[in-house]
Amino acid sequence: MNFLLIGFFVSLAFAGLNYIASENVISSLVIFLTSIGFFVFIARRQKNKYLNKTRRYHQCYRFVNTYVVSLSIKGSLAYARESAYNISDSKVKEVMDSIKEMDEEEQLSYLSKYFKFDLYYLFVDTVTLWNEQGGDILNMSQRLINKLRLKEEYLLSCESMHKSRVIEFTILWSITLIILASLRFALSQFYNKVIQTPFYQVSVVAIFLFVLLSIYILVKRISNVTLEGWKDDEK
Repeated sequence: MNFLLIGFFVSLAFAGLNYIASENVISSLVIFLTSIGFFVFIARRQKNKYLNKTRRYHQCYRFVNTYVVSLSIKGSLAYARESAYNISDSKVKEVMDSIKEMDEEEQLSYLSKYFKFDLYYLFVDTVTLWNEQGGDILNMSQRLINKLRLKEEYLLSCESMHKSRVIEFTILWSITLIILASLRFALSQFYNKVIQTPFYQVSVVAIFLFVLLSIYILVKRISNVTLEGWKDDEK
């Protein structure tokens, strides 16, 4: 489901639960607009940065592996380039199509602007050394391939762990907010006494703002994966 659509329904749910708990239209509207703004301008941006970084690395991993294996089979940079091109996604192919006039080594160097990882720079240096001095490219790049594989496994394990964290977080806060709204009916006499007090109204709004802060912290932690060479402001 589209992230913004999810954000809209979550914001709507927050506003609805806030109204049930406080019977205050204005504070519910504030919660709705604040939540929408959070998902549109903060959470979405952080999510896109994370997805761009991890997707780019997965592409880099497949590209380098295919290139090295193909180079070891044929001993041809042109053949290796074509093999890597064929397994690449549309964005990588678009970049490679734009530099067709360059030779194979220049293309590899140019792609470092797209694969901005330290391991990719090491890959370019390894291919350049092989092209100048010859040798067994598989042996020359063995440590590089192992490092790439370990980093790929690290990313996959992070992605699995992040899914578990999101599920746990969602369940925990869903139960908490549902209980908050349910108390409105379970303790109706008590609620009738405090519902109009400023302290109670502010407290309910503060709870939902704290939920948004918790979501922000969760998103920041999830997006904090280490990929050497990549900067968070990369596009």
